[in-house]
Amino acid sequence: MIGILKIIEVFLLATVKYAFTFPFALLIGLNFAETLIAVTLGGIAGFYFFYHFSSFAIKHIHHVKTFLRKHLPLSFRLKYRKLMIWRMKITGERVFTKRNRFIVNFRRKFGLPGIIVLSPVVLSLPIGAFLLNKYYPKHKFALSYMVLSILSWTAVFVAVVLIFPNLVK
Repeated sequence: MIGILKIIEVFLLATVKYAFTFPFALLIGLNFAETLIAVTLGGIAGFYFFYHFSSFAIKHIHHVKTFLRKHLPLSFRLKYRKLMIWRMKITGERVFTKRNRFIVNFRRKFGLPGIIVLSPVVLSLPIGAFLLNKYYPKHKFALSYMVLSILSWTAVFVAVVLIFPNLVK
């Protein structure tokens, strides 16, 4: 029973923080095969979940923002302007945060290949799924490339474990 709970924990952690999950799974005592399966399936399932969830969020967040801007009093908007929803000035001019600048610079520098290669280990799968859905929603092979990237990073983790077997013990 405890082993199944550990596998579920690793699966759920892999949906969000893919790069940290492989060493974590080995540290909590899962064997190599269980780790490999739970991390790989968790990463792929997490990517698909966040990709489709971000599609829904991107389509509907504009309607929510418009509704809130129309129906909330000006005093409320001014008081709570620092919240993420209120990152626009009253004039409608866009305010760029550090995170927005990072995303724009990352996309300009690395593009689709950078998002696909670096999402599982640097950005995290939810952010990578959101960026793919926001900037490359009509790319035919974006989903396939991301799954291939997750499988490739799994192969890298497996290679590290095979080269350094003392890390597992």
